[in-house]
Amino acid sequence: MIGHSLIKINPAVRRLHQTGTLFKGDYSHLTLTFFGKPNCGLCDAAKEVIDDVLTENRDLTVAKDKMKAVNINKDQRWWNEYCFDIPVLHIENENEPDSMVKIMHFFKEDELTETLKRFEQ
Repeated sequence: MIGHSLIKINPAVRRLHQTGTLFKGDYSHLTLTFFGKPNCGLCDAAKEVIDDVLTENRDLTVAKDKMKAVNINKDQRWWNEYCFDIPVLHIENENEPDSMVKIMHFFKEDELTETLKRFEQ
């Protein structure tokens, strides 16, 4: 074959995952509350997405450590509020009472990432 050449790719050279580069601010003011219940497939999937986003970004470690989980089966107030809407994640700035954002039902990493970026200080 004329004009064709084989290119040998060095397996040691590869694109590395950019852990921690998406978030560069302070998130110590962030409060995350996850509402779900046991044996809920959507809740399990949402927890995975949340964990992936928070684990892959070092600046969000403090938010991950502070995140609360609420089992709506054990709390009548939250059962009444979210019995048909779980999973739900409340994201808020603890210094701004009107800052709460809710993510409900289906969680996507890119949407969660963009929402969290809005809380950067």
